[in-house]
Amino acid sequence: MVGPDGKPPNFDGAAWISQDGRYFWNGAAWQPIKKRGFRLPIALPLIIVAVLAGAWYVLHHLPPPTPIKYGVTNARIDSSTEFEFDYARPKTCNDLTFDYPFFDKSGHQVDTFTDEKHSQVDGGRTVHFDVFIFVAIDSHAVRFDAIPTCHDKT
Repeated sequence: MVGPDGKPPNFDGAAWISQDGRYFWNGAAWQPIKKRGFRLPIALPLIIVAVLAGAWYVLHHLPPPTPIKYGVTNARIDSSTEFEFDYARPKTCNDLTFDYPFFDKSGHQVDTFTDEKHSQVDGGRTVHFDVFIFVAIDSHAVRFDAIPTCHDKT
């Protein structure tokens, strides 16, 4: 047997292949071997489009992050011995304490507590404080203020 290139073909275990590797014998005639070139998988462009569409949606439809509110926020009395609040400040304070005046419904101060715990707060970040005290807060107290004092030496 002679292949279309004029040389004897090789048997690769499945078919006779011409020596130049361009044709195979199908039992009746020499057929060209279709060489596959580089082809992108069909899913790749679809995945790229889906990722880009998802990124566009996220950038245009999600709400922007809420700006930090400096000072005391979310102040709440949890029980007669526990209260909590969030605090943020523009500059870092490494030695921070709080005074807590408590008020009744009509706005009169009914109790006060000075925290002896010293805390550190990084500037531009909100920190949650959960305060436990050993002496019960006046039962008429409905709200409180947290008055910060930074003891850093500048």
